[in-house]
Amino acid sequence: MKQTMIPLILLLSFSWVLAGFSNPDQHHKAMWVEKSEWNKETDNLLSKAKSNDIDVLYLKANTDIPADQYQQFIQKASNNGIAVHALNGEPSWALKENQGKIKSFIQWVKDYNQSAAKNEKFKGVHFKIQPQYLSEWYSNAKDVRKQWKNNVTFINEQTADSSLEVSASIPFWLDNTPTPGNSDVPFSTWLIKHFDHTAILAYRDTLEGDNGIVTLVKDELNAADKAGKQIMVGVTLKDTGDDYTTFYEEGVDDMDMHLSLIDEYLGKWSSYVGKAIDNFKSYQVKAAEKETPSAESEDTKKRGTYIWHADTLISEQDSIIEFAKEKNINMLYTRLDLTQPFSAYQDFVEKATKAGIEVHAMGGHPTWALEEGKPHIEKLVNYVKDYNSQSADSQKFTGIHLDIEPYVNPQWTSNEQEVLKSWMKNITMFEEETNKANLESSMDLAMWFDDTKTPGHPDTPFNKWVIETVDHASVMAFRDFAEGSGGIVDMAEDEVKYADELGKDIIISVEMKDVQNKDITFHDEGKEKMKKQLHTVEDNLSKYSSYNGYSIHAYKYWKSAKE
Repeated sequence: MKQTMIPLILLLSFSWVLAGFSNPDQHHKAMWVEKSEWNKETDNLLSKAKSNDIDVLYLKANTDIPADQYQQFIQKASNNGIAVHALNGEPSWALKENQGKIKSFIQWVKDYNQSAAKNEKFKGVHFKIQPQYLSEWYSNAKDVRKQWKNNVTFINEQTADSSLEVSASIPFWLDNTPTPGNSDVPFSTWLIKHFDHTAILAYRDTLEGDNGIVTLVKDELNAADKAGKQIMVGVTLKDTGDDYTTFYEEGVDDMDMHLSLIDEYLGKWSSYVGKAIDNFKSYQVKAAEKETPSAESEDTKKRGTYIWHADTLISEQDSIIEFAKEKNINMLYTRLDLTQPFSAYQDFVEKATKAGIEVHAMGGHPTWALEEGKPHIEKLVNYVKDYNSQSADSQKFTGIHLDIEPYVNPQWTSNEQEVLKSWMKNITMFEEETNKANLESSMDLAMWFDDTKTPGHPDTPFNKWVIETVDHASVMAFRDFAEGSGGIVDMAEDEVKYADELGKDIIISVEMKDVQNKDITFHDEGKEKMKKQLHTVEDNLSKYSSYNGYSIHAYKYWKSAKE
């Protein structure tokens, strides 16, 4: 552990030498390098680190590698502003019988640093022990924790006479585990107090919600704030077997998007000093996949949501963009207040465009299917046409989306075919006008319209007429399960198949609103269940070229939904 009896002036003067994380205003980005043969790809490792703004490496120590190779590597890393910490540890290092291995590792680092030049030294030692993987953990976890605690004290003793920064990786759930000998103190709190900085392994693929990274590390950050210690937050790209714990399926871009937001979410804690990626080997694999994407990459498909309140769009611009990045959203259906000046939307659309998000202006009401509703559609189309003509390319709407749903009108019950006739005229006008303006036309389509006859075309279901007419249809397949009779796939597959024949696109829309009929919404199941069911939908429908992604109804409900 770092010595503390150094005069204040000297401590401030040499703070970078003594502690790589001494600047509270700088957020770091670290990576574990656990492959002990790192010396065979030194240049590649440092190049990847530099290009990804990584300034800390937890480098697996291998005493079989000659000292001069460490010296060359650390010197190159130092020249690129990268601090290197010697990494070691096994689950068994929590047991007292392995204190000899701990001592040998620490002494090896001390001896190496003693003979190395200033810019060739390890900044610290990092322990990644994880005794939860021991069989003893399941037979007598309390005893393992007791031995682990004693070994941490032993680490403190062995490093007390050095200037090494001492750190460790610990799982997030130790805040629910009592400290041996002091059951009122969470074990995570005790561990944090005994290291200069601690990397919390918050292995999740989302930031928000009860099971998101932010919630999982709050207790550790609060404890570190009180103790005057520092916290790194770790995520992983490993194939853990549990999708929600890793960015393995989502990939490097999605992980980087989340990491770009972590500083903002956690920066209010003084103890928060950065994030860490587990690990270099997994990063290489996923980065290679990114560089050679398949022709049918999922990233080309739409992932959208609806923003129904224009005042929300105007007043919560940054929050919406952050949420979109968090959920990997690349399309928004946004309702407009047509009394607002164009400037009310230009900044938002520009921000969205820069983030790779299409913005479609949205409007609709059940009466818009009737003849008297036609002027309302015209007014929306003309507003968007004029807006786009007076806006920069990055500020333009991609298309216009209608959500009309006339079957709630009394006229529908008494004269369905007449309502359909007027609705068809309005849709035809809408499609023609948006086409003239080079805008994409789309509309929501109830899943049961495959049983509704089209006026003038009795052999054609109404859903097919709509799919033929607009550029893309969003099928409201409102169910809370993907497969089986009455599921999302069953309800939407006819539309997807027909669109496939025409070369048109279909978006699958699902519900998150709290409604009386629980079978049509994911409100009770939450975000994670919905995410898994949508993966299943994609597995079933991606064989059709017409399937072009999904949209969640709506931003308001999705944002506040349980995990």
